[in-house]
Amino acid sequence: MSITSSFYSGLSGLDTHASAMRVIGDNIANLHTTGFKNSSVHFEDVLGVSLSGVTGGNQTGAGVKVSSVDANFIQGSLMTTDVATDVAINGRGFFIVQDPLTEERFYTRAGHFQIDNRGYYVNPQGYQVQGYLYDSTGTTLIESLSDIQISLNSMIPPRVSSEVNMVLNLNASESPLSWDITDPSGTSHFSTALNLYDSLGQSHQIRVYFTKADDQEWDWNAVIDGADTQGGTPGVLQSYGSGTLLFDSLGRLTTAMPVNFYTGAITFANGLTPPATTVDFTGTSQYGSPSAIQVLSHDGYAAGTVSGVSIDDEGNIVASYTNGTRRKIACLALADFPNLNGLYRKGANLFQATTTSGDPLFNRPGIGGMGTISASMLEESNVDMAAEFIKMIIIQRGYQANTKVITTTDEMLAQLINIR
Repeated sequence: MSITSSFYSGLSGLDTHASAMRVIGDNIANLHTTGFKNSSVHFEDVLGVSLSGVTGGNQTGAGVKVSSVDANFIQGSLMTTDVATDVAINGRGFFIVQDPLTEERFYTRAGHFQIDNRGYYVNPQGYQVQGYLYDSTGTTLIESLSDIQISLNSMIPPRVSSEVNMVLNLNASESPLSWDITDPSGTSHFSTALNLYDSLGQSHQIRVYFTKADDQEWDWNAVIDGADTQGGTPGVLQSYGSGTLLFDSLGRLTTAMPVNFYTGAITFANGLTPPATTVDFTGTSQYGSPSAIQVLSHDGYAAGTVSGVSIDDEGNIVASYTNGTRRKIACLALADFPNLNGLYRKGANLFQATTTSGDPLFNRPGIGGMGTISASMLEESNVDMAAEFIKMIIIQRGYQANTKVITTTDEMLAQLINIR
């Protein structure tokens, strides 16, 4: 090879070191880019082979070139944002977003998402986040990728109160009385109230009075104000239901449960018949302690609208309603790839699958090796500024050395030309 070939070797060194400096500059520029993964440049030598022979002694290098620019997919630090729709992946995986116009899918670690004016869960570019939807009851997951849509104006229908759970202690030291609906407070030892819901979601207050009728025997009487019944008189109580509770000598309930809560004959003021509600007193006791309610619940509720949205560590998007209920809407889906370095960087924190990366593997967070979800957090860039500056110094020195090769070769040619 001629002496001029060193020009081209030096030039290749300048080009590759300039490329490396561009990558370092890109890394530092994205120091605070959410979900950014820093890249590293890898060099490979260029081999020049003499045409006159094939032995090792006839093989000389012809410079250097960039072999690959690989992304480093090490986890970045998680930063709290206090924004309910922000999410970060703690572990492996990528969020999946889809262009609504082309239906092309992209993958990202940047979880800065929001709900747009149509209720879609989207990234800053308007691409729709993909996940698995729950059915209308919020219990069954439909495992096919779909756009996640959250309607903040949606209403959850009411639920009829069909089951009541009531646990209390009734004071065994009380003296027996005879219940009288016209004097409920004077002919009972304890009372509690609850609101039951009909099929329209309207509430009806029911008060339950407990009267000791005999040793180990208590009567319960549920009443409703006449203002809430058809043909009733405000302030005059009507019977809603009644029954008897029997206890053994140890104060334990022996009456079989559950029992019918509604045993009366009324119609609500709105024209509806009271629901066929049951009441379960299991766990109720008769001890020589003051009467007190311990558990009081039922399964009914009024209609409600969305009051807020939250995301749990399993990636479930949960809507909270004004009636106090919570319902799962969707579950975020994550994607992983056999070869992460085969992903094509698209910009805007997005990656695209290629034949080199392999087909995406979809799963729910925490399943199949996927990471978990951290809500109200974002993953920071994994760029290490100190490491980038050290690499910058090394690359700069390499660039200077290659310029020296070119200037030295130029001086040698000048000496050659000046030979007389």
